[in-house]
Amino acid sequence: MSGRGWSLLAPLAVCGLLAGWIALSVVNAQRVGFSILVYAIANLIVYTDALDFALRLYMRRRHTAAASEISGVDQLADTSIDLDAIAPPESRDVVPLLPYAIIASVFNLEDQIDDFTAAFGPYRDRVWLISDGSTDNTVLRLTQAGWRCFDDGVNRRKPGAIRRLLERIPSDIETVMVIDPDIRIRGLKEGSTIDLTRFISDFQQSNAAAACPRIMIEPDGFLARFQSFEYALAFRVGRRSLGDLSITSGGVSLYRRDALVRTLNEHSLSVYAEDFENAVIMLSRGERIYYDGRLVVSTEGPGSVQRWFSQRVGWYHGLIKVYIERFPEVLRISRRSAFASYHYLLYVGVLSIGMHLVKVVGAAVLLISLLSGIDALLLDNIVPRQSLFEPQYFTAAISSYLALGVIALFTSVPKRERSYVAPVVPMYLCYALVHVIPMTVGFLNYFALRFFHRRIYQDHYESPTDPNMLNGKMGLPQ
Repeated sequence: MSGRGWSLLAPLAVCGLLAGWIALSVVNAQRVGFSILVYAIANLIVYTDALDFALRLYMRRRHTAAASEISGVDQLADTSIDLDAIAPPESRDVVPLLPYAIIASVFNLEDQIDDFTAAFGPYRDRVWLISDGSTDNTVLRLTQAGWRCFDDGVNRRKPGAIRRLLERIPSDIETVMVIDPDIRIRGLKEGSTIDLTRFISDFQQSNAAAACPRIMIEPDGFLARFQSFEYALAFRVGRRSLGDLSITSGGVSLYRRDALVRTLNEHSLSVYAEDFENAVIMLSRGERIYYDGRLVVSTEGPGSVQRWFSQRVGWYHGLIKVYIERFPEVLRISRRSAFASYHYLLYVGVLSIGMHLVKVVGAAVLLISLLSGIDALLLDNIVPRQSLFEPQYFTAAISSYLALGVIALFTSVPKRERSYVAPVVPMYLCYALVHVIPMTVGFLNYFALRFFHRRIYQDHYESPTDPNMLNGKMGLPQ
């Protein structure tokens, strides 16, 4: 079957499975007497994720279908826009590369300097760094090794530090790649299908404001498998479906310098969802941002459950902060296309934020349903059988999510990564449900700070001692 056929089959299969599960559940409801309303609430996460996934599969195909039909091959299958329509390949190959720089803010990087210099050694002549108030020997060691690293002794946090660095680099540099120090650019034999030069050259000829490569998680333990699947979906489905209205990444993004300077002059300079705020400001001015997954970069995950939880609290604190404070800009973006309205208003505003309390209730129902099922199997029905305690709620949800996960595995995860990700697919519903906890805490943190000037949980974003957070390592994946 052709690639186009598979792209249509996947969403149709998801919708067909959903219809079958719903019909089966109605039949079971008549037989065992459980509540259809409770069932619907319990499975809200499943069905919204499945329908969103099906829609994004369709949209991501639309963005590059024309290029595939013309060339006969899927040369641009991992981009969110048709680059051939903007600049034909024959012209892109002869246009000279304009000056560019790789820039980063660093904070107390002394323990990771060897890793950083090894990763970016091939690009040293392009790298410009600024110390964000480092208190160790970071600046000394970098300058002694021949790296350009400015230091004016001020801790501005990442957005402020990058804005200051842009004032210092040569004026002829028109393109800047903003990175976190732990990012690693992967070569042609490590997942990328183009090199950095081609990635930047195509971007310069697109005249877009920003471009985001694909970020993958370095293999590192069981938790990293969940994150690898999560990031594959967030970039290869989420960002890719947005066309030229995509979102930048805090870990690494490529910018047209004048667009970034203007954006940072309007930016709140908060480290919370600073990448999402960049994107909202740019898109609201009519700029274009696209995803180019042909270049792959990797980063380390949080590594522990505690750091993962703190990371996600910061993500969702930033999400609601930017969404509320920049809502007029969000409205302007939503007017640019029907899918922009869907993503920025319905998906982010309604499904992710507005219906969060319903998701909390649904997660609680699924937990009770799971415990009820364990009780029925092992504990001889200690829990009373009521409509709220029916095991079928959890059974239906995990069956649905398993089928969705299998479809996602084969349509959205690169072949070379599937064997690594596959073991966690049956448990991915549990991972999705656990997100409800840090999401709730992140939202509460925002309102607690706004109304009571204190947090209910201290995440790492504002920690003066954590270099990963100060460097903006934890940008939103989607």
